Amino acid sequence: MVPVLELFYAEAVFRDKKNFKLAGIVARGSERSKKCAEHYGVPLYESASQVPSDIDIACVAIRTGALGGNGTEISLEFLKKGISVILEQPVHHKEIAECFKFARHNNCCFMTGDLYLNMPEIRRMLSVTDYLRNKGVKMEYIRAGSSVQAFYPFVDILNRLVRGGNVNLEYVSPQRGGFKEAIGDISGIPFSFEFNNDMNPHDPDNHMHILHTFTLYYESGRLELSDTRGPLIWYPRLNMPWSILSEGGVPDEYPEHMKERFIGLLTPENNLTEPYSAFAGNIAIDSIGRDLLHMLEMIKDNKKFLINAQKEQNSAKLWNDMTTKLGYAVMNEKLEPAAIKPDGIYEAGILPEERI
Repeated sequence: MVPVLELFYAEAVFRDKKNFKLAGIVARGSERSKKCAEHYGVPLYESASQVPSDIDIACVAIRTGALGGNGTEISLEFLKKGISVILEQPVHHKEIAECFKFARHNNCCFMTGDLYLNMPEIRRMLSVTDYLRNKGVKMEYIRAGSSVQAFYPFVDILNRLVRGGNVNLEYVSPQRGGFKEAIGDISGIPFSFEFNNDMNPHDPDNHMHILHTFTLYYESGRLELSDTRGPLIWYPRLNMPWSILSEGGVPDEYPEHMKERFIGLLTPENNLTEPYSAFAGNIAIDSIGRDLLHMLEMIKDNKKFLINAQKEQNSAKLWNDMTTKLGYAVMNEKLEPAAIKPDGIYEAGILPEERI
C-alpha cells in the first residue's frame, strides 16, 4: 500500500516539472499503489532492487527502525546503488550516521524529510527569531508543545531556534489527559513543554491536539506561534509608565512606544481563512517540494551536504535524548474523530457590542 505521505511526495515531484520527472513508484503492489502508478503514468516497482540505477533521487516515506519499520533498510539499498535519498522522519541518530556513511561512500546524498520545517509559519517564526537575535534582543524563556507524531521535527525546530545546545529536563510529569509536561532548560534558556503523546495505533496519523506550538519570551515582548499552521503573533511587553497619569486624568498624549500596535499579527490575514484542504493539498506538498530542491542543491554542492549532515545528526541525537526522558507514545484505541462545525463557535465568539 502507498502511504498517504508518499502520495504527497509523488505529487510534489509531479508538480515541479522544471526540476524533476517522476520515474516510478515503489510499493508492494496493492490496489491503491497500482492506481497511484496509473494516475501518474509511471512504472510500479515492488522493491528497491527493481529500480534502475540511473535514478537520481528516491523519496522513502516508510517508517524507519525508530518506529518498527524498514524505511532505513530500503534507503540503504538505494544509497548502495548511488541513488540519493530523502527518508521521512523520525530516524534514530545511529541509523542516520549509517545512511550518511553509505551516501558519502557512493557519491550521493542523504537527508531526512522534514516538511514541517518548511511550512510557511515555521519559516516565518525562524525568520523573526533570526532578526531579533541579530538585533541583540535576548530570549528569556521558551514555552512549547508538540504531538508525539510531530516530535522529531519539533526537536529540529527547537534546535534551530537556539542554534544547537543541550536540553536538560529537570522534571517530567505523569501522564494526564493525553499530555505530559516537562520543565528544564535548553542552551541555558528556561524551557517548559507540553507533550501530547497519546496515539491510536490503528490511526496513528490523526487525533493530535497540536502539531507544534511555541511561545518565545524576549526582553521586549513575546513571539507566539499558536500552531504549525499559524497564526504567528508578536505581543509587545506591557510597559505603561504611571507618570503619564500624574495630572490626575487620562492623558491626551502617550509615549511613542504606546502608539504602536499592541498585537502584531505577522501571518497574512488571508492565510487565516484558508480551508483545511489547502493545508493538506497545497501547503504540505509545497513544503515537500522545498525538501526536493534542498536535495538538488546538496547534490550540486557537497559542502552543503556535509553541513546539513552535521545538523541532522545533532537534531536526531537530541530527539533520542528527549524521547528517552519523556517516554514513548501511549496507545489509546478509543481516540476517534470528533469534528464539530465551526459556525457555532464563530457565532459564540462575537460579543454583543460587535453585532450589527
